[in-house]
Amino acid sequence: MRCIQLFFDGACEPVNPGGIGTYGFAAFDGGREIYGEGGVVCFGERWCTNNYAEYAGLVKALEWALAGGFDCVSAFGDSQLVVRQMLGLYAVRAPNLRPLYERAVELSRGFRRFSISWVPRGENSRADFYSKRAYCDFLKSRPDLRERYGKWLATERQLELLRRLGVEAECLSKAEASRLIKSRRRIPRS
Repeated sequence: MRCIQLFFDGACEPVNPGGIGTYGFAAFDGGREIYGEGGVVCFGERWCTNNYAEYAGLVKALEWALAGGFDCVSAFGDSQLVVRQMLGLYAVRAPNLRPLYERAVELSRGFRRFSISWVPRGENSRADFYSKRAYCDFLKSRPDLRERYGKWLATERQLELLRRLGVEAECLSKAEASRLIKSRRRIPRS
């Protein structure tokens, strides 16, 4: 049996709902990353949410695994909502999530063995990386979106402070930039 681990993630930045919804997933075989992918699934629509993007990450990962001929998948995500809905512990009430949920359930039945578990955000870093890269690449390719989402994006002053602290981060929200600045200022300099 060909078994792999799939880590999936999604985000809606710089505002949720209505931001740029991106997904990411990373496939591992025996602890070694064998594939990773990210992409944009929606932007600007009220139904474009973090949960929608999380489900898109799971669906894309399962589609990839089925196409690759894998028999056995252990899926891991940091969205308690998605994991608990997939386990049947929570109902799927949001109309925008129902089609993705149904697709994920359908795909999961295509494997001889399937499991899904929640992991802390820190253990989902590769999937998060692909999701964030898709967001930043898309934002950079669409200057009109910088204007549209400008009130939520990091200010030039924040970006300059981050550069002085040795952090290159051009696609951060104001809130993320503030958190980073505060955390870096607490670290004693040697």
